[in-house]
Amino acid sequence: MYIDSPWTTYAAVLSPLTLGYYIFIGYKFYRQDLRSAFSGKQNRPVKKPARTAPSISVMPEELDEQQEVEQEATEVPLPDEETFQNVMALTAYLRDAVEEAHEKQYSKTDLAVLLQMLLKDYSYLKDTPFRVSVNNQIEAECAKYGSMLLSEDEIEELWI
Repeated sequence: MYIDSPWTTYAAVLSPLTLGYYIFIGYKFYRQDLRSAFSGKQNRPVKKPARTAPSISVMPEELDEQQEVEQEATEVPLPDEETFQNVMALTAYLRDAVEEAHEKQYSKTDLAVLLQMLLKDYSYLKDTPFRVSVNNQIEAECAKYGSMLLSEDEIEELWI
């Protein structure tokens, strides 16, 4: 069988299949988004319910303690998107640094110096909750290669 234009036949067969595939994917995974887009409704964020006033049965001392706890909870600054992105970049740099140190057979002190230099650029993370996750990442990467295990105290000293 000889076809005059195989590319035309190929496009004629492939186009409906591709269109059908994308319609199926759109319906299966984006059905709600498509419905809201075509109906004209906007996805609005859900409002949090207003806090109710404390009941009269609460003693004034308990109310003061409750307010202190709420203030302490709100004093912890929430990380912003930029900080989170910087932490992700730092973990990638740490992963690469430990891998490089393993490949080049650095000593434990050389690895510590290398990690200290990396952490110096991210010193603003020292007093944030991200410090624990960065320390865990360092510990995990060192354990992954096994040749240069750093203790928790040694990892804490890297932040100095």
